[in-house]
Amino acid sequence: MRLIRICLLLMFPLLLLGAEDRRVSEVRFSGDYRIREWILQNEIEMKQGVVFSLDQWNRDQKRLSSLSIFSDVTTDTSSSPQGVQVHYHLDEVWTLIPLLNVGGEIDNIDIEIGFKDKDFLGLFLEPGFIYSHFEDRDSYETWLNWPRAFGTKNAFGISFSKTRSHEPADLKNEEMRYDYDVKRTSLGLAVSKRITETFVAGVGATFRNERYRMEPFEVPPLTLPQVREQKRIQPSASVVIGRVYYDNYFFEGRDLSVRGDIIAFDLDDYRFKYWMLSLQGTNYYELSDRWNLCSRLVFGASKTGDVLPTYAISGFSNVRGAEDRTRRGSKIYYCNAELRFRAFELKWLHSQLAAFIDFGNAWDNNLSVADVISESYLTGGLGFRVALRHFHNAVGRADIAYNSNNGSYTFYVSAGQFF
Repeated sequence: MRLIRICLLLMFPLLLLGAEDRRVSEVRFSGDYRIREWILQNEIEMKQGVVFSLDQWNRDQKRLSSLSIFSDVTTDTSSSPQGVQVHYHLDEVWTLIPLLNVGGEIDNIDIEIGFKDKDFLGLFLEPGFIYSHFEDRDSYETWLNWPRAFGTKNAFGISFSKTRSHEPADLKNEEMRYDYDVKRTSLGLAVSKRITETFVAGVGATFRNERYRMEPFEVPPLTLPQVREQKRIQPSASVVIGRVYYDNYFFEGRDLSVRGDIIAFDLDDYRFKYWMLSLQGTNYYELSDRWNLCSRLVFGASKTGDVLPTYAISGFSNVRGAEDRTRRGSKIYYCNAELRFRAFELKWLHSQLAAFIDFGNAWDNNLSVADVISESYLTGGLGFRVALRHFHNAVGRADIAYNSNNGSYTFYVSAGQFF
């Protein structure tokens, strides 16, 4: 026993030295990048003076990759008498990204075109603009997001949109023989905070100004107003549980986001009488280095007092292959599942093959769950994706979908993943 005590006393300074060696003595970044280094430092948890952890080291690498502005993030360590030195090598890609979505049938094509910058001025500031012609709606939206506005855990966003469309009047299950000429303008502000690695909370508010003008094919019924204006404020709250990481064209992780506009009111009477609730869950599971299983489930419900139904099922944004402008209502659900295969990879190019199934419905009646499911769209198809490594997350995507309800085929082309 005495011999053991003597050995422990002799080893104690060595144990202390070993513990000190496991602390991070230096973190270095090198490579070709414009992003400010203080943003990179805020993104990692394992800073100078922190005890080295292999798990945290891996998470920090994923965080840097998930900024989606680097073609590759490589890291290594070295030891010295002062501790562990951590080195990250970064190659920033072109951050000015074109946005393009084209989809639909030959005689009914929807299109979105625009751009965004992921790292404007090296501040990870994202300005963007997009013009959309979707379901006979002409609109444009411009936005400015700063996901690292006040450090790695705080984000700020502002958006402005303007829409012009012709919509069928809501005749409560009667034949829709009349159209509304609709003009919408909205301005939104939002802030969010990442409280933990897997929990984000946010608040926001949107001001909407809408004007509806009846355009009948014949004398309109007296029960429908020919002109109606609405000015509305929609405060909102949201939470995101979980986290999805992006790594070289594949995704990994899962999250659930819940958003509620629960005290919206019209400015003409200042009464809190409207609400909207949405839930979205995504799950990305990497089966192997070449296979990625991806799924998304969305549900929405509302009571808005709008002239027109809140939700619509269509292929451009949720169910590929669904007939446009046929299913609308105050409730919606849809699900997407994709099996993605990493195909050929070159020095400047990488690609995927995909097989997918989409289904969903929008409704406004007191339907049973069985009726909602039985009346849902069910579509499936195949897709091909190709991307330049220096246009990170700007994916050239081409899908063809088969609609089981009517036997039609629909194509979709875009510069981005579907979800």
